[in-house]
Amino acid sequence: MEGVRETTPEAVRSLHSEVMRLHRLVDDLHQLTLSDLGALTYRKESVHLVEVLADSVDACEADFDRKGITLERDIPRGQAPTPIFADRERLRQLFSNLLGNSLKYTDSGGRLVVRVRQDDAMITVDLEDSAPGVPAGEIDRLFDRLYRVETSRSRTSGGAGLGLAICRNIVEAHGGTITASPSSLGGLLMRVSLPLEEAAP
Repeated sequence: MEGVRETTPEAVRSLHSEVMRLHRLVDDLHQLTLSDLGALTYRKESVHLVEVLADSVDACEADFDRKGITLERDIPRGQAPTPIFADRERLRQLFSNLLGNSLKYTDSGGRLVVRVRQDDAMITVDLEDSAPGVPAGEIDRLFDRLYRVETSRSRTSGGAGLGLAICRNIVEAHGGTITASPSSLGGLLMRVSLPLEEAAP
């Protein structure tokens, strides 16, 4: 029929991708709105962060392999880490967002290093990538909602600028901190620090 495009597998995939992107955008905006209103529910319990992180890394490892990105991990397994008081599913969302951020912006041949360390009061997770860097003057704004840095890191892949704002909300709701700084690999070092259960309020 004249004026009607033929449906192709590529067109269907493109449409599906756009629908999923809009769905994630609506979900993200809804979550941020609930957080602003103090109505976002957290079901906190005793959780071993190391296990949640390791599962999150395992879940996306194939995606890093397909893109040709080396995923290195320094995550202690088989030990008995001190638990934290947290919402397990929100932690999964946090790590999924941070891992997805590195996956999106790191080129083939790049690296992501995930490390965990613990002291008497805090457990800290570092995600350090080799993606295109962010100007020092703009790093502090990475966690502002709808803010996108005008560098090759943001131009190469689209995004609404909500993922890191959600990460900050999740971390702060657990009494922790999240920071970004230049990475020794040339990209960003994202650092999440959360209080251990013994030290949690």
